[in-house]
Amino acid sequence: MVQESDMKKYWFNQDDLLKPIDWDYIKTLPNKIKDALELYMRGKVSIGKASEIAQLSIRDFDNIRAKARVPIHV
Repeated sequence: MVQESDMKKYWFNQDDLLKPIDWDYIKTLPNKIKDALELYMRGKVSIGKASEIAQLSIRDFDNIRAKARVPIHV
């Protein structure tokens, strides 16, 4: 579900990021976590809802988000 080729659908611009998103790391994640990251990056769900979708604690999901270098959406 997560696709680096269509960045226009995300709430951020990849050119504005200090470090690029780690797409290779994201590709190694289980589908439910990739789906949750995709919805989070689109701004469709909060980090809490994304963690529920991924079936992880908020802390664990946020650690994955940070490792993937996905910017936090406030």
